[in-house]
Amino acid sequence: RNLHFFATMMDASDNDGNCLPPPPHPRIDGNVEVGVRDSSDMAQGGQYCDVDEYEDACDRPATPYGQDEHPDEDIVLSLNELMYSAHSFHVISLPVCVTMILAALSVTYINTPETIKQGEQIMASAYHTWAVDTEHDSTSKQLALNFANGLVIVTVIGTMTFGIVLLYKYRCMKCLIGYMMFSSMTLLGILGAELFNVAIEKYRIPIDWFSFVFGLYNFAVVGVTAIFYSKGVPPYITQIYLICSSVIIAWQLSHFDTISTWTLLIMLALYDLCAVLTPCGPLRA
Repeated sequence: RNLHFFATMMDASDNDGNCLPPPPHPRIDGNVEVGVRDSSDMAQGGQYCDVDEYEDACDRPATPYGQDEHPDEDIVLSLNELMYSAHSFHVISLPVCVTMILAALSVTYINTPETIKQGEQIMASAYHTWAVDTEHDSTSKQLALNFANGLVIVTVIGTMTFGIVLLYKYRCMKCLIGYMMFSSMTLLGILGAELFNVAIEKYRIPIDWFSFVFGLYNFAVVGVTAIFYSKGVPPYITQIYLICSSVIIAWQLSHFDTISTWTLLIMLALYDLCAVLTPCGPLRA
């Protein structure tokens, strides 16, 4: 903008740097337009000035780069920006909705009373620092112990998040990618095997052990390849594996008891807010 203003002023100056009278239809980059008051130009909403005002515009300094000439005016989105925002919302909302629906269906239909009880015992022994007796402890005591256990889990998650951010900051990309690939392989291979095993037992799906292990191995390898080496892989394949990873995690975490699930959900929500919005948060952009 300033370059255009300078070029216009140079064209409207003589060799001594003095402003010349305006040409028939010159335009100054700003709010002032110089020219003949023509009805067609007036219809476009132009504002015209005489020679004295034109000389004042010549002497007026240009707006510094990066500063808005009208800071008090409202920002108006263009049609392209509006369409881009709508498309971005659609691209994000569709996988999220599919993930939520599949997670709810898997928790509801890929479980039995025996697997739920067994899963609660496994999750309690693996993730609870303080044991919670759901049969004899009072509700307030269960709530306090579950909040304490949730705080420990969130602390571990926060520590690992800071570790990942430090690896990225100091460009330890091989360690970071290796850790993430190992985590994805474990998630799809081991936790996925547990989910598929419960589905096979509940719905009596006929399959031999060799086919199950071979199919699960290929499922995990292809998933890691699609997520981390997406070159040549269709984008929808990568999205499918990301959705599968989220569904497997949701199904695994659903084996917490009710109070543990809600307390952990609240702690994770508070941690996400702190990690994204606070100045010292590891995920703050």
